[in-house]
Amino acid sequence: MQITKLLLFRNLYLASLSIFCAFSNLSTAQEEINQFNIVLDIEALYSEISSQTIHGETAADLLEELQTKHYVAVEIDDNFSSAAFDSFLDALDGSKLYLLKEDVDELSVYRYALDDSLKSGSVEPGFEIYNRYHKRVLERLIYAINRIENYIPAMDFTLDEEIDIDREDAPYAASAEILDEIWRLRIKNSVLSLRLTGDTNEEIQEKLSKRYRNQLSQILKTNERDIFQAYLSTVAKAVDPHTAYFSPRDSENFNMGLSLSLQGIGAQLTAEDEYTKVVEL
Repeated sequence: MQITKLLLFRNLYLASLSIFCAFSNLSTAQEEINQFNIVLDIEALYSEISSQTIHGETAADLLEELQTKHYVAVEIDDNFSSAAFDSFLDALDGSKLYLLKEDVDELSVYRYALDDSLKSGSVEPGFEIYNRYHKRVLERLIYAINRIENYIPAMDFTLDEEIDIDREDAPYAASAEILDEIWRLRIKNSVLSLRLTGDTNEEIQEKLSKRYRNQLSQILKTNERDIFQAYLSTVAKAVDPHTAYFSPRDSENFNMGLSLSLQGIGAQLTAEDEYTKVVEL
C-alpha cells in the first residue's frame, strides 16, 4: 500500500513537472514572438518610470543605517554625493555607449545634491538619471536593430576602419551622430566575427537581430523596483565597494541563486542565455 502511494505521488509529481515544462516552453516561444512584434519607435516605446513614496522612506532609513551601523565611518556630504553620482553613471553606462555628453552635463546638476535628496527621503534624482539612460538605450537598440535587419549585405569590409573595443576611458559622445558611428562599427565588427565562423548573411542577421531584440525586450521590462535597487546599491557602494542594497524579494532571490536551487519544487535551476534551465530533479 505504501509503495502504491509513493508511485502515485511520483506520477503526480512528474505530471505536474511536465505541465510546468510545457508552460515554460510555451512562454519562451511566446516571448520570442513578442520580441519581433515590438514596434521600433522611440515615441511608442519610451515612458518615464516614477518612484513610489515607500522608496524615499526606505532610502532615508538606509542612509541612517549606513551612518550609524556600518563599520566604515562615513560622512554623507557633497563628496559622498559626487562619488555616488559617478558610480551610478558608471554602473549604467561604463562603456559610454548610450549617454551623450549633453546628457551628463545636464544631469550633473545632481552631482552634489544626492546626499540632500536622500536625507529628505527623495530618490527622484536617481530616477531622473535612469530615465535619461533608459531613453538613450532604447534609441541605440532601435538603431542597431534597423541596421542589422536592413544593411548587412551592403557592408564593405575592404575599408580600412578601426574600432575601440574598450571604451571605459573614452569620453562621452558629443552628438548622436558620433554615437551612430560608434554603433555602426560595433555592429560591423559583430558581423565580421560571425562571418569568420562561416555564417551566411541570413544567419548573421537572424542571430544579431535576436540578440538585440532580446536586449530591447529585457529593458522594456524594467520597473521602479529595479531602478530603486540599482540606485540604492550605488549609494551603498559609495560607502564601501563590498556593500550593496537588496530589497526583501531580491535578497531572497540572491540567496536562492547562491544555492541554485528551489526547495519548493525540488529542482536545481541555472540560467542559459536569457532563459531558466532545469538541470537536476
